[in-house]
Amino acid sequence: MEGEKAEMVFTDPPYNVAIAGNVSGLGKIKHNEFAMASGDMTRAEFVAFLSGAFANLVAHSVDGSIHFVCMDWRHMGEMLEAGAANYAELKNLIVWAKDNGGMGAF
Repeated sequence: MEGEKAEMVFTDPPYNVAIAGNVSGLGKIKHNEFAMASGDMTRAEFVAFLSGAFANLVAHSVDGSIHFVCMDWRHMGEMLEAGAANYAELKNLIVWAKDNGGMGAF
């Protein structure tokens, strides 16, 4: 961003959920596990991971910027804990209500 700061962030960090057992892979393509945060981190490790990521987002964003962060429902607590350590307030929670389960655990 060449020194510019973000006014808005939309990010989809790793969910710390293993692919195996959670992504069905019924199709031709089989997904590999991610390099990190693929179900291998403890709760404390994942909170620290997210907190570090959020600290970087804050450092490279203008004051008052809005950050949209996607997260699997299994780790909402960790995301909220890491968010509380880095952000002044939680503005809102948006839930994606999927009518069709797709390729996930549905």
